[in-house]
Amino acid sequence: MTSNPAPLRAAENAACAIASLASGGFARDFPTAGGERVMVAALNRRQFTDLAKATRLAGAFAFAERLLRADFSDCGDLYTHRDTIAALLAAWFARRTMADLAAAFGGTSVPWAPLHEVRPDYDRKRAGPARVRPPLRPCPGRRGVARPGPR
Repeated sequence: MTSNPAPLRAAENAACAIASLASGGFARDFPTAGGERVMVAALNRRQFTDLAKATRLAGAFAFAERLLRADFSDCGDLYTHRDTIAALLAAWFARRTMADLAAAFGGTSVPWAPLHEVRPDYDRKRAGPARVRPPLRPCPGRRGVARPGPR
């Protein structure tokens, strides 16, 4: 009896992605050459392979796998060794601008996005007045139920 391995691979990838949400995979933010920050993730085998190819660090990751006795195609090992992976990627991101990253990750499965900071000098007055809720008053005919409105 022969079996089709494609559904097994799909089920394995789905299980890995679900496990990644809880405690697997790799996700980290990095500073870029332009001073911005970018968030990048690899939550499954395909995304990590694409990340390694796009950054041209596949050889360094393979060496780290042998040294750590890890398997970066396993989402659990990606999580366990996330600091090592981040250390290898940090210099690569630090030498690139957002435009460079768009070119490198375009057409790949790597999830990435620029991070936007909230400015410390943000003035809440410019955001408009806060919405004030009217005080609650008892609702006639319904004991214990309150509704907004004047008393």
